[in-house]
Amino acid sequence: MGRLMESDFEETTIERLTGLDYIYLHGQELFQRGERERVQEVVLKGRLEFFLRNTYPMIPVNEISRLANFIIMNEGVGWEERNFVFHQKCVKGIEFVYEDKGEEKVQHVYPIDWTTPENNDFLVVNQLAIEGRMSRRPDIVVYVNGLPIILFELKNPNKENATVYDAYTQIRNYTHDISQLFEYNAFTVISDGIETKHGMPSAPYDFFASWKTIDGVNVDNNVVNTMRTLIHGLFEKDRLLNYIRNFTVYLDKGDTKIKIGAKYHQFFGVNFAVEETIRATHPNGDHKIGVMYHTTGSGKSISMLFYSAILSRHKDLDNPTVVVQVDRNDLDEQLHDTFSEGRSLIGHIHHAKKADQLRGILRGEGGQIVFSTIEKFRLKEGEAKHPVLSERRNIIVISDEAHRTQSGFEGGFAAQLRFALPNASFVGFTGTPVKLLGNNTEEIFGHVIHRYDMAQAVQDKAVLPLYYESRMIPLDYDGADIDEEFTDLVNEVGLDDEESRSYKLKWAALEKVVGTPKRLQRLSKSILDHFNKAADPFQKGMIVCMSRQVAVRLYDELKKHDNCPEVEVIMTGDVSKDPDSWRGINPGSKYAHIKTKEEQEEVKGRLKKTDDPLKLVIVVSMWLTGFDVPNLSFLYVDKPMKGHNLIQAIARVNRVFPGKEGGLIVDFIGIATSLKEATNQYTGDNATNDMDIDVDQAIGVFNNKLEEVRKYFGDIEHRDDWRSLSKVSRDDLIADLINDQLNGDPEAFVEDCVKLEKAYKLVKHIDKVIPYSDEVTLYQMVRIQVRKYLSAQNNDFKSIQTVEERLNSLIDQHLESKEPVDIYKVAGIEKPDISILDEEFLKDMQKEDHEDLRLKLLKKLLEDHIQVNFKRNSPKEKQMRELLEKTLKDYHNRIIQAADVVRMMADMKNEVNEEADFRKDLGLSDEEVEFYKAITSLKMDAFDNKFLADLIHKVVKELKKNLSQDWTSEHRKNIYAKVNMSVKKVLMNEGIKGQQLIFITKAIMEEAKEQYKDWPQNA
Repeated sequence: MGRLMESDFEETTIERLTGLDYIYLHGQELFQRGERERVQEVVLKGRLEFFLRNTYPMIPVNEISRLANFIIMNEGVGWEERNFVFHQKCVKGIEFVYEDKGEEKVQHVYPIDWTTPENNDFLVVNQLAIEGRMSRRPDIVVYVNGLPIILFELKNPNKENATVYDAYTQIRNYTHDISQLFEYNAFTVISDGIETKHGMPSAPYDFFASWKTIDGVNVDNNVVNTMRTLIHGLFEKDRLLNYIRNFTVYLDKGDTKIKIGAKYHQFFGVNFAVEETIRATHPNGDHKIGVMYHTTGSGKSISMLFYSAILSRHKDLDNPTVVVQVDRNDLDEQLHDTFSEGRSLIGHIHHAKKADQLRGILRGEGGQIVFSTIEKFRLKEGEAKHPVLSERRNIIVISDEAHRTQSGFEGGFAAQLRFALPNASFVGFTGTPVKLLGNNTEEIFGHVIHRYDMAQAVQDKAVLPLYYESRMIPLDYDGADIDEEFTDLVNEVGLDDEESRSYKLKWAALEKVVGTPKRLQRLSKSILDHFNKAADPFQKGMIVCMSRQVAVRLYDELKKHDNCPEVEVIMTGDVSKDPDSWRGINPGSKYAHIKTKEEQEEVKGRLKKTDDPLKLVIVVSMWLTGFDVPNLSFLYVDKPMKGHNLIQAIARVNRVFPGKEGGLIVDFIGIATSLKEATNQYTGDNATNDMDIDVDQAIGVFNNKLEEVRKYFGDIEHRDDWRSLSKVSRDDLIADLINDQLNGDPEAFVEDCVKLEKAYKLVKHIDKVIPYSDEVTLYQMVRIQVRKYLSAQNNDFKSIQTVEERLNSLIDQHLESKEPVDIYKVAGIEKPDISILDEEFLKDMQKEDHEDLRLKLLKKLLEDHIQVNFKRNSPKEKQMRELLEKTLKDYHNRIIQAADVVRMMADMKNEVNEEADFRKDLGLSDEEVEFYKAITSLKMDAFDNKFLADLIHKVVKELKKNLSQDWTSEHRKNIYAKVNMSVKKVLMNEGIKGQQLIFITKAIMEEAKEQYKDWPQNA
């Protein structure tokens, strides 16, 4: 029945696609129709050739096969590199050189017709059997012109424990097992009927996203419609091609490329912005493109990259110039880095560091993307107004964070910019609601094109929720606590214009009472007390101070405490005002307070590294915008902020990071009212969620997760006071709990435990939660052991672990150092080593304690032993593994006793050891022994063992010299022949001829195909 339900879901999904005019075939039909000959093939070459013949009739028919091969074959080590090469061919096309009637010609060829979607062949195939390292059968593959572009993995909607995460895990396994499929992949879709997500097969699960709209205007948060919304919102032919071509980028991180695809708000927002750009730049246009409001942290930089890339090649804009104009230098850096890393999509960008350089570029021809801060449009001496640099209409100015400097029209930079480029059109990208930006934002840029507010972003998990905790430290004013006047002052600061005299006076007065020694002592103690209790080994924190003086004083106070982790100050320098001491290297640090640009970058890099000892940074205004450290979890605020400044600051801790439940804002100065006002503005005019970010909400989440985990155990004694038990009783308790979980649903238990721990991290320092800490620790200890057991069952566990799991193992080590439990000792196995399977141990099996657990652990030890001695999936390894499984199954069905199981295990151990000794005597490696068996299975008695062993050494060495990537593929028959010949030569040199030569060569080649089919990955 279960399988039926899953196939129902598969069929419905196929019907949705055929409803959009995709053709459908079952995987089996491809063989019947002759479109596929081998299960290793994933490209339908006939369809690709048919498309190329029709689209490029000028290329002679006899050259089409070579052209198709050129598209299919991609250079690169590993599927991810080859995927990048293939994507570039698809979107940029290739120069194909061919001969026609004796003349050499060149044609630019695209494997997909991007401009007329209907000219392409869209095919959906289910149950496609593919042979790679393993045999696998993905649920649905979508082909465009015979190229397998999209993969769907579906789980049964009516099966409780078949989750969308299982579909994700399956795809990760596929990337190892049938990697050739992913060379051509644009993105993947995973669904369990309730949740449907799209994402890159190489990305962590946290970066898979839902597609929540069909038209880009009405968002559908209804879980019943997820697959319908995704297919109708993204799989219309023109949309799908637009997405693959314009909304996929490989960010170049130096040693690796990270592939990113747009989320739904980026796709629709940017497409709407492109339409508005065409309207505004038209001869009758008003030059006001509009404002894109996408909340901070939801990928605004990437959206600007997609937008600029589309404009730069848009036929209606005729080679435009795009000016990316930013407010401040530190913001400039992050955006500039994103554009530099995305150069495979956008090409070269200019960074105008001087005003003259900017003027020179803008006077030139079109086709440039230029970065500049707005103050580069300043006047030179003797200029009354800025000279006109260009009157072209196809200049688009993108303002990042449409702030005050853009609205200074009384001779300000914004006015000069308009004198310089009188026919340019303007668009604003902002993470801050337009209401908080000032009244004339819409006058300058036009109406709001697209909005994506914080409430929706949190719901979509594009950003994490923020939680607020108050730890008010009174201001030190005339020896008394803060009075009303100063409460008002905290609230007023930020209301006035920051340039006004009255603001500066109020700020200076407030700074005095915030930065007194007595108050900073209390502040430093409170911050360390909070951070050391709340933070995990990989979490980091940022402290925001009112002024540079206060920042340095707080640093000094923090350093007086023994429990202070590594901390650095990041602030601007002012040569005329800085004391000498700020430029000298601090004791215990390699930096001074005033850091060079390179040092700031180094500190930023260290903060991003989870295992770096640098844990805290103190800032004043730098790094409060455009600063992206996903593992930053705590923001300690001791500076009055309002409106968009406050929102920008708190968004430093809302970035998605594996294992992170949310960001925590700890308020020492009283920003609660401002925060409430700003977040209410942030959630849009008609948002239902008013962003109640009180930490009590996080306690509620923790309580729910705790109840979920408790259900796995029922009523257990000593849940809270297990520490008071004797060591033996405690270990017995844990062993029983582990055994319970191994006999239940261990994977689900581990998953729910991980969720509990994520929730616990946020609130573990809070008084209401502290009483539960021992209970949570108990569950963690059980989870660690259960996970260890599961990971022994699954050898690929390490390679497909998510970042979250790897980081959790960091915490496990942290936890185990406090509370180690030797699970083997508890089960009566004195040393976790296979050598204990001896006569002494057999006698000892009369003990009844933890019998089940003991056999499970012995099985794990024996599996490890088998694995050390045999290659994975070799015939011997499979035979042993199956025998072990059967023996334990018989025990659980009560056909045999525990003592029989251990006796069988002892026999298996001896067999493994004998085989290992035999191989050792002959000097054969793991891979060589399989060749040895292949030859001896031919039953030719003419050879002795020593001769055979020497022969195999020589054969394998020679054979490997000639291997190359894809050597078993149909189109690389010449390589296969070369390998075959090299084997024959060795055999002939050793005097083997006639029938023997034919049979032995065949046996060796069969084994070589099996062992080295994924060469060089499995070398």
